[in-house]
Amino acid sequence: AAADDAAAAGGGRVVVLSGRGGTGLTRAQVEAAEAATPGWRWELLGPPGEWSADPWEALVRADVVVTHAGQNAIAEVAAAGRPAIVIPQERPFGEQQATAQVLRAAGLAVVRDGWPAPAAWPVLLAAARRLGGERWTRWSAGDGGARAAALLDRLADAS
Repeated sequence: AAADDAAAAGGGRVVVLSGRGGTGLTRAQVEAAEAATPGWRWELLGPPGEWSADPWEALVRADVVVTHAGQNAIAEVAAAGRPAIVIPQERPFGEQQATAQVLRAAGLAVVRDGWPAPAAWPVLLAAARRLGGERWTRWSAGDGGARAAALLDRLADAS
C-alpha cells in the first residue's frame, strides 16, 4: 500500500541498471538525482553500486528503470516490460548510441544522451511513467523461446 501511495503522489521505485562494460556514472550523480526526486526510492545495480548477478526481481518491481543501451540491459528491461530512461554509454563502435536512436524513434523509452542534471529528473521520471512499458512488446514479444524451438524443428526436419 505504501508503494501505491508513493506512486500516486508522483513517487515510486527507480532501479539504475549498469553493466560491466564500463560506465562514467558516479554514486554522487545518483544521489543528486535521488535528492531531486522526493518520494522516489533509488536502487543502484552495478557499478558504481553493488553488482547483481540476477537483477530480474529488482527490474520487475521498478516503476522506472534507468539503464545504458547495451543489448543485454535493453533485453532485460523489455522482457520486464518496465518504463525506462535509456542513457547510452560511449563504446568504440557506437553500438549503444545506435540502439538508443532506435529506441527513441520507436517511442519505446525516454532517451537522453548523457546523465541529466538533478533538476531534470522529476520531469524525466514522469515522462517515463506516462510512456509506460507496454510498447516493449515491439522489441521483445516474449515468445523468443517458442520461436527458437520452431526454428530448430524446421532445421531438424530439413536435414
